[in-house]
Amino acid sequence: MNSEYRIQNNIILKTIRNSKFVILNLIFFILILACSCTTTYKNLTKEELSNSEIKNIPYALPLSEKTLIYKTDINFYKNDISGLLIIKKMDESIYRIALTTQFGLKIFDFELDHGILNVKYCVEYLNKKIIINTFQNDFNLLLMQFEVKTIYEIDNSIENQKIWQFASGKINYNYIQNTDSEKIEIINLKKRNSEKISVGLHRYKGNIPENITLEHRNIKLKMNLKLIQ
Repeated sequence: MNSEYRIQNNIILKTIRNSKFVILNLIFFILILACSCTTTYKNLTKEELSNSEIKNIPYALPLSEKTLIYKTDINFYKNDISGLLIIKKMDESIYRIALTTQFGLKIFDFELDHGILNVKYCVEYLNKKIIINTFQNDFNLLLMQFEVKTIYEIDNSIENQKIWQFASGKINYNYIQNTDSEKIEIINLKKRNSEKISVGLHRYKGNIPENITLEHRNIKLKMNLKLIQ
């Protein structure tokens, strides 16, 4: 009986020690992750700018007077949507954004007015508040139409990058320029230092990116845009 008791006791102690080891490793991993998040750009040269300098950022998409047309593929959970995305600047901070099929049938027609997305038309399965709010965040990010409280210019010479950071409460919008190409190549939205939306900009034609990829980190939504006009 004593022998069986000792064996059972040893098994219990070993299980407790293994559990503690797993828990300690998990805590260690979380601490490393937290430190890596909070130190992003922490040790880099950071200069506060006036809000009027937003126009000096080398990103022409929100400033272009041209009507832009992108062949667009949207993967949203189990929905695959393809068509032509049309972006037309109507006024200083007003845009008309429409997605049509290749045959000209409307999928959605929005007006982005000072960061607020107004629905002119939207197919029923996309016309849900949570989806409209998601599109609003996406197009505000692409067209720099969010509310700005503070702008910082950050120099990351090690990575050949210059970052324009827009701080608004717990949200940071980062526009990252490759200093060799002098183009904005990465955009991201971070909330509490956790990346929520990531945008890649590739193969510029003049000042306009020919290819744009936008991906959400916390939901299954991805957009691929290819410039055709």
